[in-house]
Amino acid sequence: MSEKQQATIDKAKSTISIFSFNFSIPESVLVQELNSEIVLLNMDSESYYSLNAVGSRMWQMLTQSGDLEGTIEQLLRVFFIDETRLRQDVTALVEELLEEGLLIKDMT
Repeated sequence: MSEKQQATIDKAKSTISIFSFNFSIPESVLVQELNSEIVLLNMDSESYYSLNAVGSRMWQMLTQSGDLEGTIEQLLRVFFIDETRLRQDVTALVEELLEEGLLIKDMT
């Protein structure tokens, strides 16, 4: 594949909505629940991360279903929060987890 073709594919992927993907945990990430928090260890980068109770709930729902839209719908039933705000918060968390290599995305 030429560089130009790869650049075109990369550009198309970057314009696809994050809601078009399912998500899963990479094999290199270890997950441990401690009290009401979740600790994530990325074995590749040797970095660990801690999610508070709300972030942990988001993580649990997302990794169980793999579906961002379904996760948001479930969270709206649990938390009394504006849907727009929830979408922003969940999207920001997912983007950060992807950037840190704690989640991977798959096409739905």
